[in-house]
Amino acid sequence: MQDLVGGFLAAPLAVQAVLVCFALAFLAMVFARPLAHRRARERFAALAASMGAPVAPGRSPLEASFGAVCEGRRFEVRRELRSGIAGSHYRGPRGNLVVLETPLSGSRWEMHGVEIVPGGPRKRPGARALETGDPDFDARFAVWQDGVPVREGWLDAPTRAAVTAFFDGPGVAGPVWAQEGRLTYVAVPPARLDEPKLTAILRRQAALASALERTAGWRGPAA
Repeated sequence: MQDLVGGFLAAPLAVQAVLVCFALAFLAMVFARPLAHRRARERFAALAASMGAPVAPGRSPLEASFGAVCEGRRFEVRRELRSGIAGSHYRGPRGNLVVLETPLSGSRWEMHGVEIVPGGPRKRPGARALETGDPDFDARFAVWQDGVPVREGWLDAPTRAAVTAFFDGPGVAGPVWAQEGRLTYVAVPPARLDEPKLTAILRRQAALASALERTAGWRGPAA
């Protein structure tokens, strides 16, 4: 140890500075992540308590969930650590996040996959965003379909209005997915959510889910 200390003190100032920065970065890596995970766990537990719901453990210490009912619709509220692992197709936000998910009734949405992203048109390799013919909507949102396409004209005027209302609310930045019969929104970190904010988002997500359930099975003329 004395040899290490002596070698450090004998090194040039520039080398000492580099070694100090390396040591600080190492300590931050060791202690900052566990602290962030603990804070996210505590804040999620407080959010569940404010909703009057017990927390159920997830598959790992980084996951947990509780149930909620809004507008007569059942939701699962989950805490997850989402990251961009190499080879992953996940394109959403990353970090300790809250995931809001509700089932879509009927069997049609089990076959479809839709991603709605705010921020206007954008390119994606090998895919083309859906164009609705509504210039205001198409300028604000990119809509991607995977798997079996939804019927033509499914994104009609009432459904576009539900999409717009969902993203116009505070605390919603997107994207939102309809996949495997569920409507999923990856929300902000739990530190930014409280009972009023969460309830407001769930209410708008319930309205969007109802609009998607109607339009996927509807066979009238497109608006």
